[in-house]
Formats: sequence, structure tokens, C-alpha cells
Amino acid sequence: MNRKHRRMALGLGAIAALSTALLTLTPVVAQADAPADAGRAPVRAAAEARTAAPDFADETLRISYDNGYKFELRFEGADTAHWKVLAGQDPAEGTVKVEHREKSPGVYRLKWTEADGTTVEQVQNWNKKTVTAAIEFEQDGAKQRLDLKGTFRVAC
Repeated sequence: MNRKHRRMALGLGAIAALSTALLTLTPVVAQADAPADAGRAPVRAAAEARTAAPDFADETLRISYDNGYKFELRFEGADTAHWKVLAGQDPAEGTVKVEHREKSPGVYRLKWTEADGTTVEQVQNWNKKTVTAAIEFEQDGAKQRLDLKGTFRVAC
């Protein structure tokens, strides 16, 4: 390749690199030129929701399920809970690490595993004060699942 062709190839390579860089930056520039509230409010609200403590954090709930089971669920922050059977089952209680995520404003999906291997997936709707739960446990060597619906109130 002679000198003239080499310069031309380098020039074309530089133009291609510059074009790629400009295309990559274009959405950022477009966003920077957009009005302050154009399309950013939902992103900001979502970020604030992730950083704000969930409704259940540091609360004690009294849960009543339709089948007569009653539980107390006391949260220490948002990631630890102490549960206690109040009615419908043999007395039992424990402390668990809780995973949670907000499905929509005021509606939370929580999951935890108890010391005996029982897993609980619970959806708390703070707008309606309702709760659903799927509890999976082993009994007589077979996996069992219990689906529950109920209500809750915040204990004083």
C-alpha cells in the first residue's frame, strides 16, 4: 500500500471512529437538551422508591388469614423479621432474613426461608391492607403447599 492509500485508509478509519462516537453520544445529547420534566419523572420516582424504606420496615403487623391462622410479623428494618404464630397452629416463632421488592406503589413481594426449611412468599398490599401467602413445607417426606389470603393491621 502506498503512502497516499495509507493516508486515505487512516482518514476513513478516523471518520468511522468519530461517527461511531457521535452516534453513541446522540441519545445523551438529546436527553440533555430535553425539558427538565420530559420523561424523567418516572425514572426519578423509581429511583426514589428504591431508596425509600418500604411501608413495612420497622412495623409490627397482625395478620389474619381466612383459614383462621393468625400471625404477628415484626420487622427490624426491611431485611429482618420476627414471626410468631398467634392462632391456628402449634405455638412457633422465629427470626428470618427477608428478601423484598416493590411490585407497584404500596404492594410488596416478600420471601424468606425459616429454620426448618419452610419457605414463605408473601404479597402485602398496603393500599388495601390485604395479604396473600404461599407457604411450602415438607410433611411426611412430601412437599406441601398452602395458599392463604387475609388481611393485616399495623399493631400499636
